[in-house]
Amino acid sequence: MRTCFFLLLSLLSNTTFSQFAVIKDNDGYVNIRSEASKGNNISDQLKNGFVVYCFEPEKNWINIDYSKNNKDLSGYLYKDRVKYLSDFEKIPLIKETKTKVIFQKDNVTISIESKNFESNTAKLTFSKDKSFLEKINGKQFWGTDGGIPKTAFKTITVVIGTKTIELPKNAFEDLFEPNLSSTRINYDQTSNTLYISSTNSDGAGSYELVWIIEKGQYKERKVAHGF
Repeated sequence: MRTCFFLLLSLLSNTTFSQFAVIKDNDGYVNIRSEASKGNNISDQLKNGFVVYCFEPEKNWINIDYSKNNKDLSGYLYKDRVKYLSDFEKIPLIKETKTKVIFQKDNVTISIESKNFESNTAKLTFSKDKSFLEKINGKQFWGTDGGIPKTAFKTITVVIGTKTIELPKNAFEDLFEPNLSSTRINYDQTSNTLYISSTNSDGAGSYELVWIIEKGQYKERKVAHGF
């Protein structure tokens, strides 16, 4: 029992630390390395503002996952070359129901809604033995480990002053099993960027997500496997 407790505590600690972060370096960019050490091992460069997913530090280094040019990549960087999204200003939750959350501060309001997944109207592609769901509407998807999802995102709406931003369907149509209660909103005043992040899954298909709204425009999303 004692062993199980400390294992659970360790997992919770790792999950709490692992999160999205933004590249912030005085040089305007950072070198990504293939190993957690200096040497002839530079594999990439990322500019300030690029969002990466960070794991537990190894002394002065952080292992990261990131996507670039439609490729999933990984590497290492100095731990002081990033700023975690959780360190930016928080937009508080003001209302929560089973299918909707609303965040608001000053003239910024973010609403996120979920819905039941309509499997009867979706194109489901299974493995040859029919035991594993591979694609939904012709796309790889996030949220289950081969099972049919039960819930999906319905809408994500951001209101800034008099401007309303509806995130396009391609920002969430392949993301399932949203856990609305895990949603976090952070705001970087310097770059005028909103980060909407959450941890979602049916239990087995866990993934980390962040939508990025920069200067009043939807920019992109980042998705990571996490743990």
